[in-house]
Amino acid sequence: MEISRKLRRDGRQAVDHLDVHLSLDLLSPPPALTVALPTGELLMSAEPGWAAPQLHGCSVFYGSLSIEGAAGDSRIAWKPGTRILVEDVPTTSLDSLPPHSYTILRSRTSDPGDSIRREAFTLLGTRYRSDIPPVPDDALPADPQREASRVLSHVPTEYPGLTGAAEVFIDHEGGVLAIRRYGCNGRGTQYDLPVTTERAELVNRMHQEFAASTTAYASVGAGPEAASQLNLTSWTPLALRSLLPLMRVVDAEDATVLTLRSPESWRREGWEVDPSPNTHVALRDANPERVWRASEAAALAVAGISASRAYELRDSGFSTVQAAISEHSLRPTEAARTAHELIRASEIPVPKEVSAALAAAQRHVPEVADAWQHEYRRSCGPDGWGLWAKLTCHTFTLGDGQTSTLWDVTNAWWAISDEGEEAQSCCVVVGEDEARKLWRSTCRELQELADGLQQVDTCS
Repeated sequence: MEISRKLRRDGRQAVDHLDVHLSLDLLSPPPALTVALPTGELLMSAEPGWAAPQLHGCSVFYGSLSIEGAAGDSRIAWKPGTRILVEDVPTTSLDSLPPHSYTILRSRTSDPGDSIRREAFTLLGTRYRSDIPPVPDDALPADPQREASRVLSHVPTEYPGLTGAAEVFIDHEGGVLAIRRYGCNGRGTQYDLPVTTERAELVNRMHQEFAASTTAYASVGAGPEAASQLNLTSWTPLALRSLLPLMRVVDAEDATVLTLRSPESWRREGWEVDPSPNTHVALRDANPERVWRASEAAALAVAGISASRAYELRDSGFSTVQAAISEHSLRPTEAARTAHELIRASEIPVPKEVSAALAAAQRHVPEVADAWQHEYRRSCGPDGWGLWAKLTCHTFTLGDGQTSTLWDVTNAWWAISDEGEEAQSCCVVVGEDEARKLWRSTCRELQELADGLQQVDTCS
């Protein structure tokens, strides 16, 4: 009750949230290593010795922040006139601020999904921004067997790419909604709800707004024309969000080239396009400003440039299609450079025709086929020695889609006494049978060497 009185919210009615500019001079918080609103929302925190405070839900709009005072009397300070941008402030918290200390910039209730979030707050008990409602009166204990049976379908609670404060699932046959509310430090609340008529209608609106609307498409960078073209395809907003590490869709041209090619066609040209959610996460971060558009990716694919090569060129500064295609013919790929380094380091000559073919390698996939190691350490210290060997299969994809394989047998040693020393050598061959034979003989020789060294150490 004390928290409700201080915050002027009871958790049963969602309140509006705003972004504001706040004057620290007029707020005039007490000297300390924390700065908060009078209602308790933390804005800044620090520790003695820090150069500047850590900000929470705000940023400096004008001026600067610092830490002043000795270790026992440190406090957060600011340049006179400093104003901060505080985001997502409940309107009830503004009532406690000094007059004229803030300027309202915008409301957080303007997007089309806001009314749905508020209704979910009331009907499902899910969090609305900083408001956490009590669990609905008709809630039932969560049934773990229902989740294990895989009868639950996900219900979107937010636009793709935005983090929701809850997960909602529906069991259509059982007429049950499963709710997971997240809290601090991994804690949260789970419960089930019966599917009423109102809740069923809300679930339908949540699907329409957060998973299929023009606003949902816009949240992942797709304009209205692209959204119109993709709306009845497998390229949902969530699928486009998943695609962002690989490419982005902005306009109708991007949407057209994305759908004209099948995923299989994209993959044959080195672009692992997949409309399934939760894919493409391994290539790079989903930063729209750093990825190729779908229309650009199609042009690069026609020029024989795979996704990994396209981003290798982009990261080297060639960020237009024309520049990337021009540089592609002049600059060896990372795969080709890897092949060259392997062949150069080999103690066994690799056939010249193989070396020449690998100069056009587009992709490289290494796979460790076997490994061996032996270590000996003297007691009470780091002194010791070690031997190891590794058999690796390197598969290279060439420009015409064919593959070429190199087998690498690497062996190495290290020793630590007064100083540390190490060395390694490798032999590269083309055939697997030859590689396996070389691997067995290398391991045999290393084992004999290890036995001899350990016998010497034991006797000494």
